[in-house]
Amino acid sequence: MGSTDIPATAVVHERDVASVAARVLASDEFVGQRLVLTGPQVVSRAEQVAALGAALGRELRFEAAPVEDARGQLLADGRPPALVEALLANVGRPPSELITSTVEEVTGSPARSFAAWAEEHAGDFR
Repeated sequence: MGSTDIPATAVVHERDVASVAARVLASDEFVGQRLVLTGPQVVSRAEQVAALGAALGRELRFEAAPVEDARGQLLADGRPPALVEALLANVGRPPSELITSTVEEVTGSPARSFAAWAEEHAGDFR
């Protein structure tokens, strides 16, 4: 099986998801609407790792691994099998160029970047 080269995507910050959810749940304005949330830019896994390294003040690098090795490690780390399969489901697919303005339209604030997420969560990786 191929390597875990997961395609680039516009990663959405969990605080943006929460802000949109709070606004949607507090209003009838969005009933029946399908809201697609994204971050402000498409970032690859290598770019995500580099952003996290910058937030930590050290160089990190991303190395793709064979899918079966990744699956085994994720399961050994205690992740639920359904989550592991969901994480690996996108391996080999083309990158998503989808970027929406939904976060800003709903909340009035622009979507947060992955770099902002990395800065906020750097302590989780120390």
